[in-house]
Amino acid sequence: MFDWNAYEKRMAWYVHDRFGMFIHWGLYAIPARGEWVRSTEEIPKEDYMRYFREFNPVDYDPKKWARAAKEAGMKYVVLTAKHHDGFCLWDTQTTDFKAPNTPAGRDLIREYVDAVRAEGLKVGLYYSIIDWYHEDFPHYGDRNHPMRNHPECGNEHRDFNRYLAYMHEQVRELCSNYGKLDILWF
Repeated sequence: MFDWNAYEKRMAWYVHDRFGMFIHWGLYAIPARGEWVRSTEEIPKEDYMRYFREFNPVDYDPKKWARAAKEAGMKYVVLTAKHHDGFCLWDTQTTDFKAPNTPAGRDLIREYVDAVRAEGLKVGLYYSIIDWYHEDFPHYGDRNHPMRNHPECGNEHRDFNRYLAYMHEQVRELCSNYGKLDILWF
């Protein structure tokens, strides 16, 4: 049975400190047409990889973000660790589709977590359970998948249990490698 008292106690800070910053940022910042660009424009994986090869956020400054959040009176910051495109901003051991393998060459989540904590703010990460990059995530039949109109990209060879193991390992990494997370948004 669900323990509502424990839940309310655990969530009391969020009800009180509900003003925060939620940052959607990743490869999709390069085409600058929104985080759903791969879906809305039905961009094939091969074409989307150009953004992976270009990704070098030389102006990435999570200290500035955290400082701005604090100065505005915010109490927490959430950053997209992975959006639906499957690109990971941290040094995951589960895929090569990650920031350290781009020209950025580093774990961007570590910098973010350290900057937010240094300002005394609560740390949050957004993790998409949808992953259009992973070969075992279902394609055909998903009305948002970039390859939704390509029946040849069927699901017959996909192993959803293998995808779930991958997803669980990524969440384990995020929950284990960065200290206490105050928010984990799915």
